[in-house]
Amino acid sequence: MVQADRRTFLLAAGGLLAAPVIARQSSRVYTVGVLLGGGAEQMATYRAALVARLAEHGFVEHRNLRVETRIGAVSGVDDRARVRELVALKPDALLTCLTRGTLAAKKVAGSIPIVFTWVADPVAAKLVQSYARPGGNVTGVTNRFGELLVKRLELAHELLPGARRVAVLGVVNVLYPLLSPRLRRAAGKLGVELAEIDVSDWGSGIERARLDGAAAVIPFIQFAALGMRVSGESVVAAELEHRVPVIFAGSEMVEAGGLISYGTNIVDDVRRAADVLARVLEGARPATVPVDQAARFELAVNLKTAKATGIAIPQSILLRADRVIE
Repeated sequence: MVQADRRTFLLAAGGLLAAPVIARQSSRVYTVGVLLGGGAEQMATYRAALVARLAEHGFVEHRNLRVETRIGAVSGVDDRARVRELVALKPDALLTCLTRGTLAAKKVAGSIPIVFTWVADPVAAKLVQSYARPGGNVTGVTNRFGELLVKRLELAHELLPGARRVAVLGVVNVLYPLLSPRLRRAAGKLGVELAEIDVSDWGSGIERARLDGAAAVIPFIQFAALGMRVSGESVVAAELEHRVPVIFAGSEMVEAGGLISYGTNIVDDVRRAADVLARVLEGARPATVPVDQAARFELAVNLKTAKATGIAIPQSILLRADRVIE
């Protein structure tokens, strides 16, 4: 049984009821090129959220809005090829997911406005000059992944206060050198050693972490954003097998049987990006549209998994949890 935070639900519902649906009388049809993460079936959910939110702003698909979608690939070269396909359609704006896809778009999109989502740190990635005044033709929504990476380490310490070693999986990533200094400083303050482990197979990474003496594991990835649910589920299976707690970035892995997660709701991140995109389509210049810093974070806990792995969830965590699966 999933228990939702009633206050959060009512606020969200109230926001939807209050959101104006603007009727646009102009005969103009706006074209938006969208570069999603990966995995077409899973990405359909995020495309639907984008289209629905844009409709609230008066941009209605098949009426005055054309949405062309491409699915991002693993390599930057492939992402640039997909961006070029979108640029050839002469869109009014591009919406990109992930740091990788946004960097590719910035390289080949010329002066076309770019709105991003699921980007960890747009300043560190040199996508924008600052959060308040992005400059250039790029703005969007940051999921603050680097800050939340530290929060997940703090959760691991709170969950297992006696733990002296925590593993981070998936560190061979262009973002890790940008975000890891903050994580290492936090580990030092907590008196925790970091085992920084690369993985080619995510499930086997849990056993490697256990053999390396790690009491808990933090994947350096948001599985759903990359369309990598199967890889996430392999981590959940290994977590149960080896009884090593994993602190995920997204609640979808807790729904799949993972122990605990803390991060942004990536569907909500897409909606927020749609709000920024609507401003751009209405004529706002990305250079002067501040980057939206996600402020709604979800803490999810699976008590069934806690029982199966013999891990006692502290009351301090349960009281803060937005979702508890029993």
